[in-house]
Amino acid sequence: MESISLTFDSSLKKEILGFFDKEINDENIIVEKNNPQQQVLSVDGQEVKIEEFGGIRKGSEVFIKNDLVSLMRLSKQ
Repeated sequence: MESISLTFDSSLKKEILGFFDKEINDENIIVEKNNPQQQVLSVDGQEVKIEEFGGIRKGSEVFIKNDLVSLMRLSKQ
């Protein structure tokens, strides 16, 4: 299975989220564009703020925070 990786500058986070129909609310939390009350959640069920956004796992919309614990969990999957 071929692995695809995309590295991007933090200034592009909002644009990338837009491709997935997501936007940022007034509290800097990532939400559904068509339902701003619905926050996106990380693997462990926590809201994800734009400054914590590290990526989206292939095959679903599981959002990944850019902290060490989240990245270690991702590497074990």
